[in-house]
Amino acid sequence: MQRFEFSLERLLQVKRQLERQAEQVQRRARLAVEEAQAQVVCLRQQLQRLGEQLAGQVGCLLDGQQWATTVQLSDIYAQALQGAEKRLAEAEEHYQRAARLRLQLTQEVEALQTLRHQHWEQWRQQRQKVDQERLDELGLRRWQAEQAEAAAT
Repeated sequence: MQRFEFSLERLLQVKRQLERQAEQVQRRARLAVEEAQAQVVCLRQQLQRLGEQLAGQVGCLLDGQQWATTVQLSDIYAQALQGAEKRLAEAEEHYQRAARLRLQLTQEVEALQTLRHQHWEQWRQQRQKVDQERLDELGLRRWQAEQAEAAAT
């Protein structure tokens, strides 16, 4: 009997490779989310420190230049924070798409592996059946030969 061959083996190999690539994309997307989160946290801390600095100067007379610099700095931080939050949302969406793609590929690979296992099991059972038939035929021939030999004597 022929050796086992799964007709979708090449497709299974391609899907496994795509699954590994999707895993890498998802991992990179997760790192991008973490970096974007860290940037948001950092900018929020900077804004908080600026606010605490202003709160500490309540009741103190600030010259126009100090006030203008503080307002300008807070605007810069606020705009940077908005940009960082937008990049975080985009990174999270990219991560979600990558996770969905990986999940889909994982399910496809598992389905193909299950199908491969089922085909292998059928092939194995057919192989056992053929082997058993061959053994039965061999046993029958030996028995017939013994019967013929016994009848001849």
